[in-house]
Amino acid sequence: MALSIIQIFRDYVTNGIPSSGNHKPAKSEIRSWGAWVESIISSFLSNGGLVYTSRAALFADLAHAANSSAWVIGDATAAYNGVYMKAGASGTGSWSRVADLPYSFVQLVDAGAGTANAIQLTSTIPTSQSVLRVANVFEPNAGNVTISENGGTARPLLTNSGNQISAGGLLANMMIVYVDDGVSFRLLSDQVSAAIVAAAEGFANAAASSASDAADSAAAAAASAAGVDLPPIAPDRMLVDNAAGTVRESKTFSEVNDLLEKSTWAFDNNTLYKSRSNKDRWLDSYRLAEELQFTGGGATATDAAVLQGLFLRARATGGEIILPRGDIKLEAPVILYNFANKKVRIRGQGDGATRFLNSSAGQQWFQIGQAGGGRTSDILLEGFSCAPSVSMSDAGSVFYMRNTTDVTFRDIVVSAVRNGWSMGVGAGATNDVIYTSIEGCGGTSSGTSGVAIIRLGSGGILQIGGNSHRWNANGGHTFMEHDNTTYNWDGLYVYGQFFEHFGKYLYSHGKGIVNMEWTGGQMDRATIFVQAQPDAGVSGDNVNWNIHDTQLLGFGTVGQGDYGLLTAHGTGNVNNLRFVDNIVKGLTNRAVFTTSGDGVKVHGNQFVNCGNSGTSVLQLDQPPANGVVSVTGNDIYLGNNAAGSNYTYGIDWIGSTSARRKSFGNNVVAGSSGAENGTA
Repeated sequence: MALSIIQIFRDYVTNGIPSSGNHKPAKSEIRSWGAWVESIISSFLSNGGLVYTSRAALFADLAHAANSSAWVIGDATAAYNGVYMKAGASGTGSWSRVADLPYSFVQLVDAGAGTANAIQLTSTIPTSQSVLRVANVFEPNAGNVTISENGGTARPLLTNSGNQISAGGLLANMMIVYVDDGVSFRLLSDQVSAAIVAAAEGFANAAASSASDAADSAAAAAASAAGVDLPPIAPDRMLVDNAAGTVRESKTFSEVNDLLEKSTWAFDNNTLYKSRSNKDRWLDSYRLAEELQFTGGGATATDAAVLQGLFLRARATGGEIILPRGDIKLEAPVILYNFANKKVRIRGQGDGATRFLNSSAGQQWFQIGQAGGGRTSDILLEGFSCAPSVSMSDAGSVFYMRNTTDVTFRDIVVSAVRNGWSMGVGAGATNDVIYTSIEGCGGTSSGTSGVAIIRLGSGGILQIGGNSHRWNANGGHTFMEHDNTTYNWDGLYVYGQFFEHFGKYLYSHGKGIVNMEWTGGQMDRATIFVQAQPDAGVSGDNVNWNIHDTQLLGFGTVGQGDYGLLTAHGTGNVNNLRFVDNIVKGLTNRAVFTTSGDGVKVHGNQFVNCGNSGTSVLQLDQPPANGVVSVTGNDIYLGNNAAGSNYTYGIDWIGSTSARRKSFGNNVVAGSSGAENGTA
């Protein structure tokens, strides 16, 4: 078989290295290759070869026997041109491409449709990787060259040895011969030598100039170094100026670290860390103020998008986003999804220093987690406040949480908001939001609201602790509410919080809160301090509540201290409630009121000036079949500054005597109608 065209017109090689010259092919090799091509064409034509101008026309003609051959030439898609073979009997089967068209070379024309450096060539015969190309050049090039054949993708045109074409390497009206190496086009002829010589001279002059400059620099460096006296080189050491600034000393890394920690140096103020240690950083830090599109000041509608993008970067490996001082206006929710178990902290400069603002009444400020997909975890938000620039509606929420675990809020204040935290509201399964911590946070509300500051849906294990900030309302706002009628909340723990003048502090009227502890701190004024009362038709269970060692303080005025603990059944259960060792003072109505006979233990409390509008202090109904009610060791009395009339009874039992309710050891003082009414 004859040699291929690429072998015949191979590179010129000197001592094994391709050079810029051309290999001179032997005429015998060219004659042998041409005879081989002619034999293929003759064989094709003698066997009744078929020619089509498009692959589509070929594929539409199946009326040929198996192994028939055909050419496609002229298809607009260059890769479709070629030699095809028929598979299957006449009228059935298919055509498949088996080879390039057997042209030895193709002549292409540069008519000037392109540019000097982006040549566009056309030909009447389609090209393929196996053909030799011959083309004219319309105008001289000014730099690197590309060629596009018959409207195809442009490829670089390189020299024979694989380098870029020099400026002026192609001249107008010159002829070039080139091949397709699969990635680029390679010249078999070569570029004009004058361009190569000019480029070489330029490089030589530059090298000479650099050598002269280098010699001068070396002499200057030697002169400068002559006066330098440095300690000898040693592994893992650093050079540090001495205290007098007269000499440099060699120090170990440990010694340098000690010097830094003893000095007054600090991280940049934006890091929030001062001079305690250079190991104080929690994770890699990202500064919102340094982002190019961040504006700050709440003046434009871009800050949510910038913070969103920064969060996506931080969550990839875990990191800390440091917020600047000032207002940050959110034009849209900032969506915090974190499925990769990488810890992310978003930290501001503190309450009143960093503040987020909304842009619309029903806006979600931060959307943490999402209803579907993976569960979001390991996010810490701290050190900022949130205040609406547009008055919120009941649909708005500062922190809207769905499908989350291990999310912490620390040192955050929500001011003049309706719903600060929405947890698992609208969820379609149990345990939607779990393991949430609200530490050292606070909130204020000056108006009325149809939703609570903290709204509970499906989930559990919420801890609220720390007293860096207080919770303050104006009588028209519920602090915490569970209203989901399908899923309960399992695990609520409130420690040492100080509240002032909410309408209600805890109101559970949905499926129920199971396992609740509320201890320490103070609740100051409320219409109903704690209410466990599933709505009618809801089979809710408010079970295992423990309210102890806290103060419930009223002002002896209706609306500023009416009921303490109020329980009632829907169609579910309200039982196993402990109301123990509390101080309850100044309530106009009943301190404990169980209207449907729940399993309740009231023990060791002090009830002072309660029932002062003429009601009993405690009123308890029959327990359920599996519950008990016991009232033991309580002090019920009027203080020195009684408000209104005396209470009627200290303890008022509803219904007949039951073995499941007990009363003993209570110290009931005064009362207009007596210490106890009815029999336990």
